[in-house]
Formats: sequence, C-alpha cells, structure tokens
Amino acid sequence: MKPLVEYCHGAVRSLNAQYEMTRVLGHSVTAGSARERLIQDFLLAHLPEMTSIVSGVIIDSEGRRSKQQDIVLMLKSMPRLPFASGHDLIFQEGAVATFEIKTEITSSVLESISLNIESVKKLTPSTLAAVEFGDLDWPCNRILNAVITYGGSSLENIEQTMMTLPEPRRPDVYFDLAKGMLVKNEGVLFNLNGSSPYLMFEDPAVGLARLLTLLSKITGRLVMRGVEWESYIK
Repeated sequence: MKPLVEYCHGAVRSLNAQYEMTRVLGHSVTAGSARERLIQDFLLAHLPEMTSIVSGVIIDSEGRRSKQQDIVLMLKSMPRLPFASGHDLIFQEGAVATFEIKTEITSSVLESISLNIESVKKLTPSTLAAVEFGDLDWPCNRILNAVITYGGSSLENIEQTMMTLPEPRRPDVYFDLAKGMLVKNEGVLFNLNGSSPYLMFEDPAVGLARLLTLLSKITGRLVMRGVEWESYIK
C-alpha cells in the first residue's frame, strides 16, 4: 500500500471517530458546526498554503450573491470583506473552491444542496485576465464545487440523483467518508475513463487520497487573477 493511501486510511478512521464524538453534543446546529470544523481543520492542515479557508457568501461585480457556503477556499492574494461572525463576503475572483458539509445525504438533501452549487456557478468574474504557474489543467476562473458527507445513500443512488439535476446544479466532487467518492468524468481533474458521467472510487481512503491530490492541483499553483475593481463600485 502506498504511504499516501495508508495515511488516508488512518485519516478516514480519525475523522469518523471525531464525528462519532460530536454525537454527545445533542443539539443539531451545534453538532453540525463542529462537524464542519473537523473538515475545515483537516483541509487547513493538508492543503498547500496558497489559499485561505473561510466561510461566507461569494459576490461578483454584477451585484449577484451566492447562497451561504460552508467552506470556501480563496486565494491569499485576494482581499475579502470579513465579519466577526466568521461569515465573510468573498469576491468571485478570489474563490477557488466551495464545500458543502452534511452529516448525512439522501437524494432530497442533495437536491437542496444543488441550489447552493448553482448560486455559485451563476457568478461571473469581472475579467478573465490572469497569470498562473503550475498545473494548468483546471480552468483558472472556474470554482470547484464539492460536497462532503459523513454518510448517506449509496454512491450509485447519489450518482443517479445528480444526473437528474440540471448540469449547473451538479457538484464536481462528492465525497462520503463512509462510502467513497464521485468525481466528474470530464478529463480535467482526472483522465477520461469510459462514458460514465462520474468516476467512482468506492474505498473512502482512496477517495480521500484522490480528493487531496486534486485539491493540491488546484490550490498548489501560483495564480494572480485580474479584477476590474471599478465594476464593483459603479
């Protein structure tokens, strides 16, 4: 077993054990916040240090806003509008990826999450100007949409549900700490493999290893995005 996968086997066990500990909190909102923080802390410890990990709403220069996002990875080279509540306003040009964190996901929950994903995809950058170095496969101005859950329906059922959704509402990545991961099979994050709309990794440890590597591809490159700041004012 390769060291990365072996490490992720332990990481999955650790995250699931910490999730079990949060059950003692009882209050659903408090427990949900604690479970989000587990994922946030894990990402903070494992991703390249070129992005900040925040929560909040993403805005664009047209005045559009996304729905509240549990976790947003944003470029450290970009500013944001911070609030003491921890729910910031994040400029579209600074956002790299969003994560929705849920305790358990069924088809109906996924349909609700899909509206959050669509709200992000509707946002547009003020300019496409950018300079980047490193892995250039992922489009510079595209925001990755990911869903992470501690458990839920089978990957087959989740994939079937996602294929009933309009394309703008489908996540790029779906990761279940108990069942594995689905990734869009579009030849960007991984090489095309067959005709299935999603690649399926049924071992959660392998899924986590794949998640860390694809996030490292996206966040581990040097990116400077242009912004037409005047369009945010007038």
